[in-house]
Amino acid sequence: MGKRTTIADIARESGFSQSTVSLVINNNPRISDDTRAKVLAAIEKFGYKPNIQARGLALRSSRIVSVVLPDIPNVFSDPYFGALLGGIYAGISDIGFKLLIELANMKFIRTQEYLNILDISQADGMLFLGSTNYDQYLSVFQDKPGYPFVLVNNHFPKWPDISHVSVDYSHSAKLAADHLLGLGHRKIGIITGTNVQTAVDFLETFETTLKDAGILAEDMPWADGRFSEKVGFEAARVVLTLNPAVTAIMCGNDTMAVGAARYLKSRGLRVPEDISVMGVEDLPLARMMTPKLTTVTHNLHQLGQLASRQVMALARDEIDTCSDMLRGELVIRESTAPPRS
Repeated sequence: MGKRTTIADIARESGFSQSTVSLVINNNPRISDDTRAKVLAAIEKFGYKPNIQARGLALRSSRIVSVVLPDIPNVFSDPYFGALLGGIYAGISDIGFKLLIELANMKFIRTQEYLNILDISQADGMLFLGSTNYDQYLSVFQDKPGYPFVLVNNHFPKWPDISHVSVDYSHSAKLAADHLLGLGHRKIGIITGTNVQTAVDFLETFETTLKDAGILAEDMPWADGRFSEKVGFEAARVVLTLNPAVTAIMCGNDTMAVGAARYLKSRGLRVPEDISVMGVEDLPLARMMTPKLTTVTHNLHQLGQLASRQVMALARDEIDTCSDMLRGELVIRESTAPPRS
């Protein structure tokens, strides 16, 4: 699929700003005949066709951005989604827009509401949070590059033209693995999710980094924690059953780490004296744990703001796709230490 010409291309070719090009496209009477002629010449050269959502934003904008959340229990009280929504709201409210929140339940999917909202200009753009690798219906946006649609904190490798913004989970995995290896751990349990591509990226990079350091497969037992504290508790049981000699447990998010730490306490094991525990994301609960959780911080508020900017850029036809990634930083607290000799 060739790169779609955008309003930014027309602006560069004509020598005018994107806002001036938009005024020409929308036949604004403020534009001089000379400016109009130069912009139209650039449009003709490229065979540019403004996308319908971009024109809608200029002429009949709803001034609303749709945010789609997963249909899971307690999604509105979940600290992960709360942090993302806070950033999205900050970015949208700065330009005077409102949020329309939807749940990706069966009715939403069956009626293709994700397309209807954009087709009838009920919203100027859509941000999709909490998508999984099972959400195959979203492949429709691979073949509809004109839609201002952005996946937030996930991506689909087989559909590279679907716009997304995400944290670089492979980088976070490398930071985490290097930290635990640097402390001297050689038997490291892993608890992650498996139904989200960013979680798969994390697991693959973490395991590869351990293997490159000479760690054997049996010394990195893995269990699916499904991103929850409750399942993280049970996953820690699985990890210790597979290899009772582990000296550290790496969790793919802070919530699973809380569950793992609870399980260790139930067994009379101390963190980090007996087993180190580490998480990812640096949610507020990471600082409330005892001991405080070592983690890789993901600035979810900043990610939400970035998602807001990019979906508006797509809606205004300033870009034709996006694939931005933010990088996390290691935060060392009290839950990790060298293994006991």
